Amino acid sequence: MSQAGTVPAVIMRGGTSKGVFLHEADLPPHGPERDRVLLDILGSPDPMQIDGLGGTHSSTSKAVVVSRSQRPEADVDYWFAQVGVDAPIVDWDGNCGNLTTAVGPFAINEGLVPAVEPETTVRLYNGNTKTVIVARVQVRDGVAAVDGDLSIPGVPSPGAPVVTDYLEPAGGVLGSALPTGHVRDTVEADGTEYEISFLDVTHPMVFVRASQFGLTLGGLTAAELNKDEELLERVEALRGRCSALVGAVADWRDARLSAPVVPKLVMLQTPEDGDESADVLALGVSMGKIHHALPMTAALCLGAAAATPGTVAAELRRAGTGPLRIRHPKGVVVVTADVDATGSVPVVRSVGVVRTARRLMSGTVWLRKP
Repeated sequence: MSQAGTVPAVIMRGGTSKGVFLHEADLPPHGPERDRVLLDILGSPDPMQIDGLGGTHSSTSKAVVVSRSQRPEADVDYWFAQVGVDAPIVDWDGNCGNLTTAVGPFAINEGLVPAVEPETTVRLYNGNTKTVIVARVQVRDGVAAVDGDLSIPGVPSPGAPVVTDYLEPAGGVLGSALPTGHVRDTVEADGTEYEISFLDVTHPMVFVRASQFGLTLGGLTAAELNKDEELLERVEALRGRCSALVGAVADWRDARLSAPVVPKLVMLQTPEDGDESADVLALGVSMGKIHHALPMTAALCLGAAAATPGTVAAELRRAGTGPLRIRHPKGVVVVTADVDATGSVPVVRSVGVVRTARRLMSGTVWLRKP
């Protein structure tokens, strides 16, 4: 840390998420003390996060730790931390696709890589999933461009596009694109048998039909659904059992605290006849709540799942190939997936998406005394 009780920090938006970006050199080593500092910075645990920089939602209670890379295949290394809002949790088990969009611009503006106009390619290494991501960032006047014509659902203003391609992103957390060894499994929870597909591509995700929860997507909003405690408990019961299925926890009841993001869960539905704007409808769940948009790692993993025959996602996808158009509560996102599904386990060469990012603030965080 630069001096006792302070840490330099930058707040950035990436896609539909917002987080605190920090240099690794300014933090304690990875471990309990670093977690304590991040909880302090975000203001957790507290539903309002009133004494910190968190925004009271899982999509705004995040941190990214960045350093110049010593790896030949990367320019910068970064670690993503999902910080609990009302629980003292700092989870390092997965990546954030939205904030990954902001890592390249952060690295350029912080001088970690040389700025090259009109476009700088930044090779990122994500420590959480051991994946290399190639980011292509527009640059103007020596800094990452902000203004542009790309609009993304969930962000009110257009911005400059940032292209991210995740290279060989399968198995980064659980060791295989198909952690259970199957494209489809049946999991019992609270007396109901759910048909699921479990994939680990950019992040472990479980895909299940929305109809199995009695939902028709496109009806109630995320805010309304989050008032349904019975629904949230059913979702968590299934997610917990899927966590135990791959050994992330020994007892599914422990998943809420011990494995809050492994896996995440996404409910799917085929678009209604006449809706030609999307190939599949999706409703994501993050940290025990229905997501207001869709976690970008979920969208990327869904792209790979929809390209893998036999999965729930492939079954529910509208017939067709090429980029996948996913409708979520805030609009439509388009992802790409290069998948060879000819073998027993799909080979995911890459997945990609185009988002926007913006530097919102830089300054000094004042920490409380331990």
